[in-house]
Amino acid sequence: MSCTLELMTTGYTRVAIATLLIAAVVATACMWRNKSGSQNVSAGTGGTTHQDVTASTVAASPSPQTGYITDSANVMDRSSRTQLETTLDAFKRNKKIDFAVVTVGTTGDRSVFDYSLDLARERKTTVPDGRDNGGLLLLVAVNDRKWHIQITRNLEDKLTTETLTTLSRPMADSFKQKRYAEGIIKYVNAIISKLDELD
Repeated sequence: MSCTLELMTTGYTRVAIATLLIAAVVATACMWRNKSGSQNVSAGTGGTTHQDVTASTVAASPSPQTGYITDSANVMDRSSRTQLETTLDAFKRNKKIDFAVVTVGTTGDRSVFDYSLDLARERKTTVPDGRDNGGLLLLVAVNDRKWHIQITRNLEDKLTTETLTTLSRPMADSFKQKRYAEGIIKYVNAIISKLDELD
């Protein structure tokens, strides 16, 4: 009787262990694929990068983001990154508007809009301070040749879709020449200048 019980227990233990291992693998895969956050954002515009480079094709989210720049596609050199971080930090201190830039190789099977929206929502949670006047998040998906900018509702009147599209043209021209850092900096500076002009 005790032998039978021991064999049964061992059998159940093996099944339980196998089930747990499968569940752990599935959970890990889901977390890797779906790791992204969200921010209350409503308007934005998007376009194509008109370029394809060798960058990560994994659509894992680069979150959580606490800095101004998350360059998962590795398209920004140190000098450009430092220049952009300095600009975004000064902008946030002066205008109380948080502006983040994210680059990825691809957004996978998700649209650039949905992907950027989730990142913007998460940023609002992870970086809640110093954004009294709103927030922006620019996502560039290099291998997908797409980009999108999310803005908070209180900036919609100043940064209409038409305005954002017009301001993005120099960025798109730089992207065609694979000058991603240059294009991003041009777009960020154009948006900041536009907001300064409207104040």
